[in-house]
Amino acid sequence: MIDPVFHALVAKVHAAGTAAELGFVFCNETRALVPYRQAALVALGAPPRRAALAAHSGLSDVEADAPYARWLAAVAEHLRPQLQALPPGARVLALAPSLLPPALAEPWGEWLPEAVWVLGLAGPDGRVRAALFLAREEAWPAEFDAAAPEYLLLQLAATYGHAWWALTQRRRSLGALLAQAWARRGLRWALALLPLLLLLTPVREYALVPAEVVSNRSEVVAAPRDGVVRRMAVAPNTPVAAGQVLAELDDSTLHNRLAVARAALASARLELLQASQRAIDSQQAKAELHLAEGRLREREVDAEALQRELDQLAIKAPGAGVFVYSDPNDWAGRPVQTGERLGLLADPGALGLQAWAPVQEAVNLRAGAPMTLFLSTAPLAPLAARLDAAGYQAVEAPNGVASYVLRGTLEQPGHEARIGLRGTARISGDWTVLGYLVLRRPLAAAREWCGC
Repeated sequence: MIDPVFHALVAKVHAAGTAAELGFVFCNETRALVPYRQAALVALGAPPRRAALAAHSGLSDVEADAPYARWLAAVAEHLRPQLQALPPGARVLALAPSLLPPALAEPWGEWLPEAVWVLGLAGPDGRVRAALFLAREEAWPAEFDAAAPEYLLLQLAATYGHAWWALTQRRRSLGALLAQAWARRGLRWALALLPLLLLLTPVREYALVPAEVVSNRSEVVAAPRDGVVRRMAVAPNTPVAAGQVLAELDDSTLHNRLAVARAALASARLELLQASQRAIDSQQAKAELHLAEGRLREREVDAEALQRELDQLAIKAPGAGVFVYSDPNDWAGRPVQTGERLGLLADPGALGLQAWAPVQEAVNLRAGAPMTLFLSTAPLAPLAARLDAAGYQAVEAPNGVASYVLRGTLEQPGHEARIGLRGTARISGDWTVLGYLVLRRPLAAAREWCGC
Protein backbone atom coordinates (compact mmCIF):
# COMPACT_ATOMS: atom_id res chain seq x y z
CA MET A 1 0.00 0.00 0.00
CA ILE A 2 1.38 3.37 -1.01
CA ASP A 3 1.89 5.80 1.85
CA PRO A 4 -0.55 8.74 1.48
CA VAL A 5 2.15 11.26 2.42
CA PHE A 6 4.45 9.82 -0.23
CA HIS A 7 1.64 9.97 -2.79
CA ALA A 8 0.86 13.59 -1.86
CA LEU A 9 4.51 14.61 -2.25
CA VAL A 10 4.72 12.99 -5.68
CA ALA A 11 1.57 14.86 -6.74
CA LYS A 12 3.05 18.17 -5.58
CA VAL A 13 6.24 17.46 -7.53
CA HIS A 14 4.22 16.81 -10.69
CA ALA A 15 2.23 20.01 -10.16
CA ALA A 16 5.34 22.20 -9.90
CA GLY A 17 5.81 24.33 -13.01
CA THR A 18 9.12 26.03 -12.28
CA ALA A 19 12.42 25.16 -10.65
CA ALA A 20 11.65 27.58 -7.79
CA GLU A 21 8.36 25.80 -7.03
CA LEU A 22 10.11 22.46 -7.20
CA GLY A 23 12.84 23.60 -4.80
CA PHE A 24 10.19 24.81 -2.34
CA VAL A 25 8.58 21.35 -2.36
CA PHE A 26 11.96 19.63 -1.82
CA CYS A 27 12.98 21.77 1.15
CA ASN A 28 9.65 22.38 2.89
CA GLU A 29 7.14 19.67 1.98
CA THR A 30 9.52 16.74 2.55
CA ARG A 31 9.18 17.43 6.30
CA ALA A 32 5.77 15.72 6.12
CA LEU A 33 7.56 12.42 5.41
CA VAL A 34 10.63 12.66 7.70
CA PRO A 35 11.37 15.22 10.41
CA TYR A 36 14.39 17.55 10.12
CA ARG A 37 15.46 21.01 11.26
CA GLN A 38 16.64 22.50 8.02
CA ALA A 39 16.90 21.53 4.35
CA ALA A 40 18.91 23.01 1.49
CA LEU A 41 18.94 22.28 -2.22
CA VAL A 42 22.23 22.87 -4.05
CA ALA A 43 22.23 22.79 -7.86
CA LEU A 44 25.25 21.05 -9.38
CA GLY A 45 25.82 22.61 -12.79
CA ALA A 46 27.76 20.95 -15.57
CA PRO A 47 31.51 21.72 -15.44
CA PRO A 48 32.91 24.32 -15.54
CA ARG A 49 29.79 25.73 -13.89
CA ARG A 50 30.05 25.73 -10.10
CA ALA A 51 27.46 24.58 -7.56
CA ALA A 52 25.00 27.15 -6.20
CA LEU A 53 22.34 27.23 -3.50
CA ALA A 54 18.93 26.95 -5.24
CA ALA A 55 16.42 26.69 -2.35
CA HIS A 56 16.28 26.53 1.46
CA SER A 57 13.65 25.59 3.98
CA GLY A 58 11.76 28.51 5.49
CA LEU A 59 12.97 30.96 2.80
CA SER A 60 11.10 32.12 -0.30
CA ASP A 61 14.29 33.45 -1.85
CA VAL A 62 17.97 32.69 -1.29
CA GLU A 63 21.11 34.76 -1.61
CA ALA A 64 23.65 32.70 -3.51
CA ASP A 65 26.50 35.03 -2.45
CA ALA A 66 25.82 34.78 1.31
CA PRO A 67 28.62 33.13 3.36
CA TYR A 68 26.39 30.21 4.36
CA ALA A 69 25.30 29.67 0.74
CA ARG A 70 28.87 29.82 -0.54
CA TRP A 71 30.06 27.33 2.11
CA LEU A 72 27.20 24.93 1.41
CA ALA A 73 27.88 25.11 -2.34
CA ALA A 74 31.57 24.34 -1.73
CA VAL A 75 30.59 21.30 0.38
CA ALA A 76 28.27 20.02 -2.37
CA GLU A 77 30.97 20.53 -4.98
CA HIS A 78 33.39 18.52 -2.83
CA LEU A 79 30.83 15.72 -2.44
CA ARG A 80 29.90 15.58 -6.13
CA PRO A 81 32.22 12.63 -7.01
CA GLN A 82 31.08 10.66 -3.95
CA LEU A 83 27.39 11.18 -4.72
CA GLN A 84 27.94 10.16 -8.32
CA ALA A 85 29.71 6.96 -7.24
CA LEU A 86 26.80 5.78 -5.04
CA PRO A 87 24.43 3.11 -6.43
CA PRO A 88 21.36 4.52 -8.22
CA GLY A 89 18.85 3.08 -5.74
CA ALA A 90 20.55 4.45 -2.62
CA ARG A 91 22.17 7.80 -3.41
CA VAL A 92 22.33 8.99 0.17
CA LEU A 93 25.43 10.04 2.08
CA ALA A 94 25.62 10.41 5.87
CA LEU A 95 27.72 13.53 6.08
CA ALA A 96 30.12 14.23 8.94
CA PRO A 97 32.90 16.83 9.42
CA SER A 98 35.46 14.09 9.03
CA LEU A 99 34.45 13.62 5.41
CA LEU A 100 35.36 17.22 4.60
CA PRO A 101 38.71 18.95 4.27
CA PRO A 102 39.74 21.12 7.27
CA ALA A 103 38.80 24.36 5.51
CA LEU A 104 35.21 23.15 5.01
CA ALA A 105 34.90 21.19 8.28
CA GLU A 106 35.84 24.16 10.50
CA PRO A 107 32.57 26.18 10.04
CA TRP A 108 30.37 23.08 10.43
CA GLY A 109 29.18 23.87 13.94
CA GLU A 110 28.16 27.35 12.88
CA TRP A 111 25.90 26.24 10.00
CA LEU A 112 24.71 22.65 10.50
CA PRO A 113 23.70 20.28 13.32
CA GLU A 114 25.42 16.96 13.82
CA ALA A 115 23.16 14.63 11.78
CA VAL A 116 23.09 15.45 8.05
CA TRP A 117 21.91 13.37 5.14
CA VAL A 118 22.85 14.39 1.58
CA LEU A 119 20.60 12.99 -1.16
CA GLY A 120 22.00 12.92 -4.67
CA LEU A 121 19.26 13.87 -7.16
CA ALA A 122 20.05 12.23 -10.51
CA GLY A 123 18.26 12.47 -13.85
CA PRO A 124 17.36 9.69 -16.30
CA ASP A 125 20.95 9.59 -17.54
CA GLY A 126 22.23 8.78 -14.03
CA ARG A 127 24.20 12.04 -13.59
CA VAL A 128 23.70 13.82 -10.27
CA ARG A 129 22.50 17.36 -10.92
CA ALA A 130 21.52 18.49 -7.41
CA ALA A 131 22.17 17.67 -3.76
CA LEU A 132 19.44 17.86 -1.09
CA PHE A 133 20.81 18.48 2.45
CA LEU A 134 18.55 17.32 5.31
CA ALA A 135 19.92 18.25 8.76
CA ARG A 136 18.62 17.53 12.30
CA GLU A 137 19.90 16.94 15.83
CA GLU A 138 18.64 13.32 15.98
CA ALA A 139 20.88 10.82 14.20
CA TRP A 140 19.66 9.28 11.00
CA PRO A 141 19.14 5.50 11.17
CA ALA A 142 21.86 3.31 9.74
CA GLU A 143 19.45 0.49 8.88
CA PHE A 144 15.71 0.50 8.17
CA ASP A 145 13.09 -1.69 6.55
CA ALA A 146 10.96 -1.10 3.47
CA ALA A 147 8.13 0.41 5.51
CA ALA A 148 10.29 3.05 7.22
CA PRO A 149 9.90 6.71 6.21
CA GLU A 150 13.63 6.87 5.44
CA TYR A 151 13.20 4.12 2.81
CA LEU A 152 10.36 6.05 1.21
CA LEU A 153 12.61 9.13 1.26
CA LEU A 154 15.22 7.30 -0.82
CA GLN A 155 12.50 6.28 -3.31
CA LEU A 156 11.24 9.85 -3.38
CA ALA A 157 14.75 11.09 -4.15
CA ALA A 158 14.60 9.35 -7.54
CA THR A 159 11.37 11.22 -8.32
CA TYR A 160 12.95 14.46 -7.15
CA GLY A 161 15.95 13.92 -9.40
CA HIS A 162 13.87 13.22 -12.50
CA ALA A 163 11.66 16.27 -11.87
CA TRP A 164 14.67 18.53 -11.32
CA TRP A 165 16.21 17.32 -14.58
CA ALA A 166 12.95 17.91 -16.47
CA LEU A 167 12.61 21.54 -15.31
CA THR A 168 16.25 22.61 -15.45
CA GLN A 169 18.43 20.56 -17.73
CA ARG A 170 16.13 20.68 -20.78
CA ARG A 171 15.92 24.44 -20.60
CA ARG A 172 19.64 24.76 -20.22
CA SER A 173 20.47 22.36 -23.04
CA LEU A 174 19.94 25.01 -25.71
CA GLY A 175 22.08 27.48 -23.82
CA ALA A 176 24.79 24.87 -23.39
CA LEU A 177 24.80 24.08 -27.09
CA LEU A 178 25.06 27.79 -27.94
CA ALA A 179 27.91 28.20 -25.44
CA GLN A 180 29.77 25.29 -26.99
CA ALA A 181 29.15 26.59 -30.48
CA TRP A 182 30.30 30.07 -29.52
CA ALA A 183 33.52 28.54 -28.29
CA ARG A 184 34.26 27.46 -31.82
CA ARG A 185 36.26 30.06 -33.64
CA GLY A 186 34.57 29.40 -36.96
CA LEU A 187 31.13 30.37 -35.64
CA ARG A 188 32.57 33.51 -34.08
CA TRP A 189 33.91 34.60 -37.44
CA ALA A 190 30.62 33.72 -39.13
CA LEU A 191 28.60 35.80 -36.68
CA ALA A 192 31.07 38.66 -36.99
CA LEU A 193 30.80 38.62 -40.79
CA LEU A 194 27.01 38.18 -40.86
CA PRO A 195 26.26 41.96 -40.79
CA LEU A 196 28.73 42.50 -43.63
CA LEU A 197 27.13 39.75 -45.69
CA LEU A 198 23.71 41.29 -45.11
CA LEU A 199 24.96 44.68 -46.27
CA LEU A 200 26.28 43.04 -49.45
CA THR A 201 22.94 41.40 -50.25
CA PRO A 202 21.84 42.43 -53.78
CA VAL A 203 18.58 44.39 -53.77
CA ARG A 204 16.82 46.64 -56.25
CA GLU A 205 16.88 50.35 -55.59
CA TYR A 206 13.42 51.87 -55.21
CA ALA A 207 11.54 54.97 -54.09
CA LEU A 208 8.02 55.41 -52.72
CA VAL A 209 6.23 58.53 -53.94
CA PRO A 210 2.64 59.84 -53.72
CA ALA A 211 0.56 59.20 -56.85
CA GLU A 212 -2.91 59.71 -58.31
CA VAL A 213 -4.88 57.88 -61.01
CA VAL A 214 -5.45 60.14 -64.03
CA SER A 215 -6.47 59.79 -67.67
CA ASN A 216 -3.77 59.78 -70.31
CA ARG A 217 -6.26 61.07 -72.89
CA SER A 218 -7.82 64.21 -71.49
CA GLU A 219 -8.74 67.70 -72.75
CA VAL A 220 -9.03 70.90 -70.81
CA VAL A 221 -12.45 72.58 -70.88
CA ALA A 222 -11.81 76.34 -70.66
CA ALA A 223 -13.95 79.47 -70.70
CA PRO A 224 -14.21 80.79 -74.33
CA ARG A 225 -14.66 84.43 -73.21
CA ASP A 226 -14.81 86.63 -70.14
CA GLY A 227 -17.98 86.32 -68.14
CA VAL A 228 -19.71 84.96 -65.06
CA VAL A 229 -20.64 81.32 -64.64
CA ARG A 230 -24.40 81.01 -64.35
CA ARG A 231 -24.53 77.26 -63.70
CA MET A 232 -22.78 73.97 -64.32
CA ALA A 233 -25.02 71.87 -66.53
CA VAL A 234 -23.70 68.43 -65.46
CA ALA A 235 -22.65 66.98 -62.13
CA PRO A 236 -18.97 66.38 -61.36
CA ASN A 237 -17.38 63.22 -62.77
CA THR A 238 -20.33 62.57 -65.07
CA PRO A 239 -20.00 60.77 -68.44
CA VAL A 240 -21.00 63.15 -71.27
CA ALA A 241 -21.45 62.88 -75.03
CA ALA A 242 -19.91 65.02 -77.73
CA GLY A 243 -21.72 68.37 -78.08
CA GLN A 244 -23.44 68.14 -74.69
CA VAL A 245 -23.65 71.42 -72.76
CA LEU A 246 -21.28 71.34 -69.80
CA ALA A 247 -21.66 74.87 -68.39
CA GLU A 248 -23.41 78.14 -69.14
CA LEU A 249 -22.19 81.71 -68.69
CA ASP A 250 -24.43 84.64 -67.71
CA ASP A 251 -26.14 86.03 -70.91
CA SER A 252 -28.16 89.01 -69.64
CA THR A 253 -25.82 91.71 -71.04
CA LEU A 254 -25.43 90.04 -74.44
CA HIS A 255 -29.17 89.55 -74.80
CA ASN A 256 -29.72 93.26 -74.28
CA ARG A 257 -27.01 94.19 -76.77
CA LEU A 258 -28.39 91.71 -79.30
CA ALA A 259 -31.88 93.17 -78.92
CA VAL A 260 -30.53 96.68 -79.61
CA ALA A 261 -28.52 95.39 -82.59
CA ARG A 262 -31.59 93.69 -84.06
CA ALA A 263 -33.65 96.87 -83.61
CA ALA A 264 -30.94 98.87 -85.39
CA LEU A 265 -30.92 96.22 -88.13
CA ALA A 266 -34.68 96.64 -88.60
CA SER A 267 -34.28 100.42 -88.82
CA ALA A 268 -31.50 100.02 -91.37
CA ARG A 269 -33.74 97.82 -93.53
CA LEU A 270 -36.54 100.38 -93.35
CA GLU A 271 -34.14 103.16 -94.37
CA LEU A 272 -32.92 101.07 -97.29
CA LEU A 273 -36.49 100.52 -98.42
CA GLN A 274 -37.29 104.24 -98.28
CA ALA A 275 -34.07 105.12 -100.09
CA SER A 276 -34.94 102.62 -102.83
CA GLN A 277 -38.33 104.26 -103.39
CA ARG A 278 -36.86 107.77 -103.55
CA ALA A 279 -34.13 106.70 -105.96
CA ILE A 280 -36.79 106.14 -108.67
CA ASP A 281 -37.58 109.83 -108.97
CA SER A 282 -34.40 111.55 -107.84
CA GLN A 283 -30.82 111.24 -108.94
CA GLN A 284 -29.65 112.47 -105.56
CA ALA A 285 -31.66 109.74 -103.80
CA LYS A 286 -29.62 107.10 -105.69
CA ALA A 287 -26.53 108.23 -103.79
CA GLU A 288 -28.38 107.90 -100.47
CA LEU A 289 -29.34 104.36 -101.51
CA HIS A 290 -25.70 103.23 -101.43
CA LEU A 291 -25.28 104.75 -97.95
CA ALA A 292 -28.36 102.92 -96.70
CA GLU A 293 -27.06 99.62 -98.06
CA GLY A 294 -23.74 100.14 -96.22
CA ARG A 295 -25.48 100.87 -92.91
CA LEU A 296 -27.62 97.72 -93.34
CA ARG A 297 -24.57 95.51 -93.85
CA GLU A 298 -22.94 97.09 -90.79
CA ARG A 299 -25.99 96.37 -88.63
CA GLU A 300 -26.10 92.75 -89.91
CA VAL A 301 -22.45 92.19 -89.00
CA ASP A 302 -23.04 93.55 -85.49
CA ALA A 303 -26.05 91.32 -84.95
CA GLU A 304 -24.23 88.22 -86.25
CA ALA A 305 -21.20 88.92 -84.02
CA LEU A 306 -23.39 89.27 -80.94
CA GLN A 307 -25.23 86.07 -81.87
CA ARG A 308 -21.91 84.18 -82.10
CA GLU A 309 -20.91 85.51 -78.70
CA LEU A 310 -24.26 84.47 -77.31
CA ASP A 311 -23.76 80.97 -78.70
CA GLN A 312 -20.40 80.76 -76.91
CA LEU A 313 -22.07 81.21 -73.55
CA ALA A 314 -23.08 77.52 -73.68
CA ILE A 315 -19.81 75.58 -73.19
CA LYS A 316 -20.14 72.21 -74.93
CA ALA A 317 -18.10 69.01 -74.74
CA PRO A 318 -15.68 68.65 -77.67
CA GLY A 319 -15.95 64.85 -77.41
CA ALA A 320 -17.17 61.98 -75.28
CA GLY A 321 -15.65 61.35 -71.85
CA VAL A 322 -15.99 62.10 -68.16
CA PHE A 323 -16.26 65.75 -67.11
CA VAL A 324 -14.02 66.12 -64.04
CA TYR A 325 -14.30 69.27 -61.93
CA SER A 326 -14.93 70.40 -58.36
CA ASP A 327 -18.17 71.23 -56.54
CA PRO A 328 -20.71 73.02 -58.82
CA ASN A 329 -21.60 75.37 -55.96
CA ASP A 330 -18.07 76.74 -56.10
CA TRP A 331 -18.58 77.81 -59.74
CA ALA A 332 -22.05 79.36 -59.64
CA GLY A 333 -21.68 83.16 -59.90
CA ARG A 334 -17.91 83.01 -60.25
CA PRO A 335 -16.30 85.40 -62.78
CA VAL A 336 -13.95 83.75 -65.27
CA GLN A 337 -11.53 85.00 -67.89
CA THR A 338 -10.93 83.78 -71.40
CA GLY A 339 -9.00 80.51 -71.32
CA GLU A 340 -9.58 79.88 -67.62
CA ARG A 341 -9.89 76.18 -66.86
CA LEU A 342 -13.33 74.97 -65.79
CA GLY A 343 -12.67 71.23 -65.74
CA LEU A 344 -11.16 68.29 -67.55
CA LEU A 345 -12.78 66.02 -70.13
CA ALA A 346 -11.09 62.66 -69.49
CA ASP A 347 -11.26 59.30 -71.24
CA PRO A 348 -11.85 56.62 -68.54
CA GLY A 349 -10.57 53.90 -70.85
CA ALA A 350 -6.99 55.20 -70.92
CA LEU A 351 -5.94 55.26 -67.27
CA GLY A 352 -2.51 56.27 -66.12
CA LEU A 353 -0.94 57.76 -63.04
CA GLN A 354 0.58 61.05 -62.06
CA ALA A 355 3.20 60.99 -59.32
CA TRP A 356 5.44 63.47 -57.58
CA ALA A 357 8.97 62.26 -56.85
CA PRO A 358 10.79 64.37 -54.24
CA VAL A 359 14.19 65.57 -55.31
CA GLN A 360 15.87 63.28 -52.74
CA GLU A 361 13.93 60.23 -54.04
CA ALA A 362 14.59 60.60 -57.78
CA VAL A 363 16.24 57.18 -58.15
CA ASN A 364 15.11 56.23 -61.67
CA LEU A 365 13.43 58.79 -63.93
CA ARG A 366 14.14 57.06 -67.23
CA ALA A 367 11.23 56.35 -69.55
CA GLY A 368 10.06 52.76 -69.27
CA ALA A 369 11.06 52.35 -65.61
CA PRO A 370 8.83 49.76 -63.86
CA MET A 371 6.36 51.16 -61.37
CA THR A 372 3.85 49.65 -58.95
CA LEU A 373 0.82 51.57 -57.69
CA PHE A 374 -0.62 50.78 -54.25
CA LEU A 375 -4.02 52.45 -53.97
CA SER A 376 -5.13 53.62 -50.54
CA THR A 377 -8.50 51.95 -51.16
CA ALA A 378 -6.92 48.60 -52.17
CA PRO A 379 -3.43 48.28 -50.61
CA LEU A 380 -3.39 44.49 -51.12
CA ALA A 381 -4.04 44.73 -54.88
CA PRO A 382 -1.01 46.48 -56.44
CA LEU A 383 -1.27 47.67 -60.05
CA ALA A 384 1.64 47.36 -62.49
CA ALA A 385 2.60 50.49 -64.43
CA ARG A 386 5.47 51.96 -66.41
CA LEU A 387 6.97 55.41 -66.40
CA ASP A 388 6.30 57.42 -69.57
CA ALA A 389 7.88 60.80 -68.83
CA ALA A 390 9.39 62.78 -65.98
CA GLY A 391 9.65 66.53 -65.61
CA TYR A 392 13.07 68.14 -65.78
CA GLN A 393 12.17 70.99 -63.48
CA ALA A 394 11.16 70.48 -59.87
CA VAL A 395 7.78 71.94 -58.91
CA GLU A 396 5.83 72.12 -55.68
CA ALA A 397 3.83 68.93 -55.12
CA PRO A 398 0.39 68.95 -53.43
CA ASN A 399 2.11 68.08 -50.15
CA GLY A 400 4.37 71.14 -50.45
CA VAL A 401 7.60 69.26 -51.28
CA ALA A 402 9.80 70.15 -54.24
CA SER A 403 9.29 67.23 -56.61
CA TYR A 404 9.51 66.08 -60.21
CA VAL A 405 6.19 65.39 -61.93
CA LEU A 406 5.98 61.83 -63.28
CA ARG A 407 3.49 60.48 -65.82
CA GLY A 408 2.91 56.78 -66.27
CA THR A 409 0.55 54.23 -67.79
CA LEU A 410 -1.29 51.48 -65.95
CA GLU A 411 -0.65 48.20 -67.76
CA GLN A 412 -3.68 46.41 -66.29
CA PRO A 413 -5.94 48.96 -64.54
CA GLY A 414 -8.47 46.48 -63.15
CA HIS A 415 -11.79 47.36 -61.60
CA GLU A 416 -10.16 48.91 -58.51
CA ALA A 417 -8.71 51.88 -60.41
CA ARG A 418 -10.68 54.96 -61.37
CA ILE A 419 -9.82 58.59 -62.02
CA GLY A 420 -9.03 60.54 -58.87
CA LEU A 421 -7.96 57.70 -56.58
CA ARG A 422 -4.73 58.30 -54.69
CA GLY A 423 -2.07 56.04 -53.27
CA THR A 424 1.65 55.34 -53.27
CA ALA A 425 3.75 54.45 -56.30
CA ARG A 426 6.96 52.44 -56.09
CA ILE A 427 9.58 53.27 -58.71
CA SER A 428 12.13 50.50 -59.21
CA GLY A 429 15.69 51.41 -60.11
CA ASP A 430 18.93 49.58 -60.80
CA TRP A 431 20.32 46.68 -58.80
CA THR A 432 22.57 47.62 -55.89
CA VAL A 433 23.56 46.28 -52.46
CA LEU A 434 21.55 46.62 -49.27
CA GLY A 435 24.31 48.67 -47.62
CA TYR A 436 24.09 51.39 -50.27
CA LEU A 437 20.29 51.46 -50.01
CA VAL A 438 20.46 51.89 -46.24
CA LEU A 439 23.31 54.42 -46.23
CA ARG A 440 22.26 56.44 -49.30
CA ARG A 441 20.56 59.24 -47.40
CA PRO A 442 23.19 59.50 -44.64
CA LEU A 443 25.92 59.66 -47.30
CA ALA A 444 24.06 62.39 -49.20
CA ALA A 445 23.55 64.38 -45.99
CA ALA A 446 27.24 63.97 -45.11
CA ARG A 447 28.32 65.27 -48.52
CA GLU A 448 26.04 68.28 -48.18
CA TRP A 449 27.48 68.99 -44.74
CA CYS A 450 31.18 68.53 -45.48
CA GLY A 451 31.16 69.40 -49.19
CA CYS A 452 33.42 66.56 -50.26
